[in-house]
Amino acid sequence: MQVQALCRGVVATEFHTHVGTETSRFPAAIIMQPEDVVTASLAGLKLGEVVCVPGLQDPKLLAQIFESEQRFFEETRGGRLAERYKA
Repeated sequence: MQVQALCRGVVATEFHTHVGTETSRFPAAIIMQPEDVVTASLAGLKLGEVVCVPGLQDPKLLAQIFESEQRFFEETRGGRLAERYKA
């Protein structure tokens, strides 16, 4: 079994009309076509990507975010009070 988190952004569908959001408030350059999102998702699955961000050109940026989050969780777990909060 394979799973994927698809972080699609704004997609040109009727969804926005149904929820009362005007797509004109978004820059046209960031609105993706549904077929492009599907193409990216299927290609990402073939590549073994667990997280697919169709508009992201450099996947290293996503890896950097994950590394940063990992350091954050490693530093904050354990129930220790940070030194700057100690009197």
